[in-house]
Amino acid sequence: MRWRDQIVAAALLAVMLAASPAAAGQGRSRNVSVETIVEFGNNPQPVVIDQTSKVNIARIIEIGTGTVDATVIQDGTKNITQIIQVGSTTNALVEQIGLSNSVYLRQFGGSTNALIAQTGNLNTGVVSQFGQRNWLAIFQFAR
Repeated sequence: MRWRDQIVAAALLAVMLAASPAAAGQGRSRNVSVETIVEFGNNPQPVVIDQTSKVNIARIIEIGTGTVDATVIQDGTKNITQIIQVGSTTNALVEQIGLSNSVYLRQFGGSTNALIAQTGNLNTGVVSQFGQRNWLAIFQFAR
């Protein structure tokens, strides 16, 4: 699949998931925290998710004409982050502390930037960057 087709697929997914320009869903308890944010339009607002339950799941889809920013901080036994970003500049920061940490990040833009820090026994980071200028740093530490 060409990257342009992936951008169209991501845009269609965002439209299907949200009936308004910005939609957020969250469920939170002491044991499980799930947050989903879908944002599209001109210059979307930065997204910040901070989760401290035993199981943390964060899903973000950002599609904008300008800069899109996402920050996810998770401290739990199992942490999962899924981010799709499309914009002229895409920025993602993910910090995870737990036994099992997973990040799935896909960025499309003129400039793509990502910083991932994971501390745990099982750390997984999957990153796809499609841009003219791509920057990525992943730090994985065992407990």
